[in-house]
Amino acid sequence: MKKVKITNKPNKTLYIYCRVSTTKQDEDGISLDVQKENGLKVSKRLGLKPISIKEQGSGLKPYIDERPLFSELMDNVVDGKVKHLWIDEDTRLTRNDLDQPFIHSELKKYDVNLYLGVRGEKKNLDDFGTRLVDMVRVMINQNEIRKQVRKSIKSKVKLFKEGKYMKGDPPFGYKLVDKKLEIHEENSEWVRKIFDWYDGGKSSLWIREELFRNQVPPPRSKSPWFPLRTISVILGNKNYIGIDVYHDKSSNKTHYNKCPKIIEKDIFNSIRKRLDYNKGQYTQRTNDFLLRGVIKCSDGTPMFYRGINKTNKNELYVCNHRIRKYNKRTNDIDCPITRSVRVNDMDDFVWLLLCETLSHSHNYRDEIKKEILGNNPTYTKRTYNNRIKKLNKKMMDLDTNRLELEKRFYTNQMDKGRFDVLINHIQDEENKIIQEINDNEIKLSTLRKRNKWIDWLDVHFNRIDELKLVEDMSGRKEWIIKYIHEIIVLDYDKETKQHTIVVKFRFPLFNDNLDYKRNKDGSFKRDKHGRKIYTISDGDLELTNPLVSRKSLNSYRFC
Repeated sequence: MKKVKITNKPNKTLYIYCRVSTTKQDEDGISLDVQKENGLKVSKRLGLKPISIKEQGSGLKPYIDERPLFSELMDNVVDGKVKHLWIDEDTRLTRNDLDQPFIHSELKKYDVNLYLGVRGEKKNLDDFGTRLVDMVRVMINQNEIRKQVRKSIKSKVKLFKEGKYMKGDPPFGYKLVDKKLEIHEENSEWVRKIFDWYDGGKSSLWIREELFRNQVPPPRSKSPWFPLRTISVILGNKNYIGIDVYHDKSSNKTHYNKCPKIIEKDIFNSIRKRLDYNKGQYTQRTNDFLLRGVIKCSDGTPMFYRGINKTNKNELYVCNHRIRKYNKRTNDIDCPITRSVRVNDMDDFVWLLLCETLSHSHNYRDEIKKEILGNNPTYTKRTYNNRIKKLNKKMMDLDTNRLELEKRFYTNQMDKGRFDVLINHIQDEENKIIQEINDNEIKLSTLRKRNKWIDWLDVHFNRIDELKLVEDMSGRKEWIIKYIHEIIVLDYDKETKQHTIVVKFRFPLFNDNLDYKRNKDGSFKRDKHGRKIYTISDGDLELTNPLVSRKSLNSYRFC
């Protein structure tokens, strides 16, 4: 932050104070440089050594809140270090009717000579008439400026109602065409990815690194890194769900317009709940849990994890509203959850439910079938062999890039932060390529054995059996985030000791149907390999189920 240069010779120094309210005002002919030039001429005429102070800040508001350099200058007036002060005109000091008499009083009290304008005329701070005229002038200036502000706001509101975007540069993901928002083809895709990543459990730090790896430049910034604040603003901007908001400060009214939509409302609202919940949560969490950010109260607020302690014999998912009341941060609770949910019961229930849903889902079976048999049965062995060769070449290129990065890093041509990010990116790419190589080798093997046929349903059910055996939290969490959007705990029935929960899937996996196509004679239509031709009708995205504690049933099962 800049500071005022102060000399130890106040009687031989002229402090030249230059101020503009806005950048536009600086461009309209009363610039800081013009004011400084006038002040230098006066200092030469008076035979005083000049020290210029240039500042941008409102003259209507109290200077102590808006203008740190002038505040520091007034502190030095009180300390007796300033005896000569020049301003281009009276309003450079202030336009505030409370500040103006106080400033003049301080200047008079500490024997400061105030000079005005190009001619450098000394202002008589003792004259009552001068003080009265100054006060009237300040009040008139205040009123004129307020009129201009009101007129400007009315003009902006009028244009906003005509569909114009009136908040400066367009949000990331949009472009301005005739002052109206239109979707930016490339950046809008990154906006969708940011929302999908965050909704999938990724942190803002992870998103920032991923954008950096993909060389996505942030809006209005010369740095290659997205500020975390920008990511937070993007996640909370209603423009992305098709709502443009403009607040009229003069009348304290909020106006709404429609604009092109990029994000679905359900995902936006879900993320807003999570962001609201995370506000102020800066303490490091020592316990991780499987359904973090997924399990929520009926209003969409994420539930809180509470570990075992003197009062809790079990790990619990707890209503965040009740924790807030317990901590005396609120008195109102509008939540039907009167009993907490045991973590072990809920985690096992959700995991088994997901496994069973995938096991019976025709959509998921078809996904496995396409992965094993390939989407296009016309592909040849040469196709897959060529793909594998290309992927192996990519691996060699990545090794070359890794060596080049290490060379630049160890010769001090690259800082460690950027080196770590790029090396991690190469590692991620290598993992993806290895997976692609394995997939193509499976398809190649399948093609070689096509005459013997492969029972892809056996592969499907074997995968489900293997999935049920997954016990580590990170492995389970990856599947849950991929297929489950959120789990809503609705209420608790004291008589049945049941929590009613709603599981919302990301895809229509539940109760989807397999419809076989038939010929006119009623027989099944088949492809050239003799397989029945079918279509899959969409299932449901939601499943409502009661959850019962194992202890109350004295058995390991759920209703």
